[in-house]
Amino acid sequence: MKKGILLSLFTAGISGVSIFANAVFVSKTDPLIFAIIRNAAVAICLTVILGATGHGKRLAALSKKEWGALLAIGAVGGGIPFALFFTGLAQIGAVNGNILQKTLFLWVALIAVPVLKERISKVQLIGYVTLFIGMFFFGGTFTIVPKAGTWLVMGATILWAFEQVIAKVTLNTVPSTIVAWGRMVFGLPFLVAAVFIFGKLGLLMSATSYVFAPVVASSILLTIYVMTWYSALSTAPATLVSSVLVFAPVVTAAMSLIVLKKPILGQQVVMVALLIAGTLLLIVERLFPKRQQQAV
Repeated sequence: MKKGILLSLFTAGISGVSIFANAVFVSKTDPLIFAIIRNAAVAICLTVILGATGHGKRLAALSKKEWGALLAIGAVGGGIPFALFFTGLAQIGAVNGNILQKTLFLWVALIAVPVLKERISKVQLIGYVTLFIGMFFFGGTFTIVPKAGTWLVMGATILWAFEQVIAKVTLNTVPSTIVAWGRMVFGLPFLVAAVFIFGKLGLLMSATSYVFAPVVASSILLTIYVMTWYSALSTAPATLVSSVLVFAPVVTAAMSLIVLKKPILGQQVVMVALLIAGTLLLIVERLFPKRQQQAV
């Protein structure tokens, strides 16, 4: 459990750094096109890692059921939701879209509790409420936009929640590195299909879409992210791993303070405090569970 918690925190840190880096370096590139280029680079990196670590033999020994699970993870995790998310993001804006996406931990809990039989204690529930208040009331100027984009982003978030549950089950028999590889490789065809559907093939073929430094930096961060994310998911409950990820904005705020000298002011201070408090509640409760606590 401790390993899973540490990996979850590390993953949240990588996510926070990635959000900061993308905001700084990837501002003029079409997000869907950038996602395809970056995900393709990550798929290549993970393929090399599989070969170097000797996982190739295990890959060849996968059963039809396990291959089916990897395909499902690629479709509902690495492919379809990205197309939905970026399409919706263009309609409702980055602030609203990213805050809606941060409800992932709630959807994971709704699915994991009945399907995976995971249990949420009273202390965890308080942590969930604290995280929710921090994100929705102090995480930005969030407004519900009555556009199809809102439903597209929510649909993408729910698909990502299902991915976590499918991955959690798959990780019982398949190494985390292979699951990460499956997500990136089998997600690519769906992203390419989205390019054709939305008429962005010209952008994909344009040389201006292939900006070397941002692609390399983002690809490295995403490679580390998916590997540590699935490794954490293999050793800790899905409800815990997904909720700790909400800590990422704290890291982003810290990066902005350190690198850009952008102070943390106003409601952002409250958001950071609540996200830290909520994360601590979740972690401490897991590290030092009280036997007398009743699960809800």
